Amino acid sequence: MLIGGDFNQKAKHLILLLDQLSKSNSEQKIEVERIVKEMGMDRVEVKNLLEYLENKEFIDVATIGGPFLYGHITITERGILKAKSLK
Repeated sequence: MLIGGDFNQKAKHLILLLDQLSKSNSEQKIEVERIVKEMGMDRVEVKNLLEYLENKEFIDVATIGGPFLYGHITITERGILKAKSLK
C-alpha cells in the first residue's frame, strides 16, 4: 500500500481523535462505528487507517465483529504519546 500525504494527514487526524475519544486512557474501548461517523469516511478507508495504526503499534483491536470488521479498538500508550507530539 502506498502511503501518501492525504493518507498521512487522515492518519494524524485519526490518532488525535482516538486520543480525544479515549481521554488519553489506553484501556478505554472506542467503538469503530463512532470513529467512522466522526471521521466522515467510509468503513474501508477507516479500516485501512486502523490497520496502518495497528502496524505502527498506535492502537490495539479490542473486539472483532460488526459492520466495520473491528468492533472496538484501544489507543496504546505509544499512540497517546504520538498524539501528544502532534498537538
